[in-house]
This record gives sequence, C-alpha cells and structure tokens, in this order.
Amino acid sequence: MQYTIGTALGRALDAGHDVEVLIEGQWLGGRVVANDGVGLVLENSETEHSVVRIENINAVRVFAATPHRHRLRAAPQPTEERLQDGSMPMPGPRVPAE
Repeated sequence: MQYTIGTALGRALDAGHDVEVLIEGQWLGGRVVANDGVGLVLENSETEHSVVRIENINAVRVFAATPHRHRLRAAPQPTEERLQDGSMPMPGPRVPAE
C-alpha cells in the first residue's frame, strides 16, 4: 500500500483528526472538513477556515496514531547476565573447540 499525502488527508477527513499541512515553508493547521482532490478546506474554529490547493502541500502532520503500525517486541534477554544499570558485559575470548 502506498501512503500518500492524499491518503493521509482522506483518512483525517473520515476520522475527524486535526492536521497541519506544510505550504511554502509554513505550517497551517485545522480539521479537514472537505477534500475534492484539488482543494482542501481546513477549519480552525467555527468562524475561520482555510482553503488550500492540494498540489501546494509538501508535507502533512496528522494528530493521530500511525495506521498499520506493527509494534516490535523486544527479544527476551537473560536477566542474570545483566548488570544493575541494565548493561550486559561483552563476551570474552573464545577458546577453539578440541
């Protein structure tokens, strides 16, 4: 799946998430209330909104959890080999097997 600026904005619209869009070096924020693929309407308050050309957006910040994020689990570590500060000593030299 390709995750694009348009995809992020569409999901923000569907879920009602706030976003910030980067346009010519300036961040503009609000809630996405309309997106027709050419223009985007960001609502800042009940009395203020902005209309932005999609092609002018360089980046999007979405104020929500990352979609399809797979959490990595730490590998189990033997606790008896760890020192009090959590570090683990390097292994010593190996002896050739006879």
